[in-house]
Amino acid sequence: MWIEVLLALQAAQPEIKFFNLKDPNPEPSLGWFILNAFFLVGVVVVVTIAIGLAFGSFRYWLLSKFPNNRFNGAPADDPAVTFRLTDD
Repeated sequence: MWIEVLLALQAAQPEIKFFNLKDPNPEPSLGWFILNAFFLVGVVVVVTIAIGLAFGSFRYWLLSKFPNNRFNGAPADDPAVTFRLTDD
């Protein structure tokens, strides 16, 4: 009901205007190359930060779940780890 009233009060439009680019496939130039290079670097940085946060979060979760594991550093009295080059 209200839509008919709104459409009746709307001004008549004699024509429909289409807006488009002059050239949909612009010529490659140095400016576009530099812009795309910065875009690529930005995407790589965001992906790298996301992977680093995921790996760090997973490592933190593992260290909190298994606090006395071999990868967190063996205890001092563990005889299995002997990487010394000298005999003491």
